[in-house]
Amino acid sequence: MSAHQRVVVAIAVAKSGQASTLSARLEDVARASWAEPGVVTYAVHDVLDQPGTFMMVEVYSSDQAFDDHLATDHVRALIADLPDLIEGELLVHHGRAAASLSGIKGAL
Repeated sequence: MSAHQRVVVAIAVAKSGQASTLSARLEDVARASWAEPGVVTYAVHDVLDQPGTFMMVEVYSSDQAFDDHLATDHVRALIADLPDLIEGELLVHHGRAAASLSGIKGAL
């Protein structure tokens, strides 16, 4: 992992009755994102102890790649639909690889 890469972890909590719809939408966005040249990885996870809660772990080659991702039609459509699908706000954390953690197990 490069110190230039942007790491994003996002948490979304589905509204009551929307978990399967949200899951499908998140998976569709992940698949579409894999085709973007700046996407290193994009994975959707179920949060084990919180049914209906999803965690997206995303790595972009650069800040520009992340900005390009946000401008895609699939992401813009998802963002527009989030108020109908999730409780509250999408929780998003941004990070970079710690410079002291090199090696295969220190990277995503």
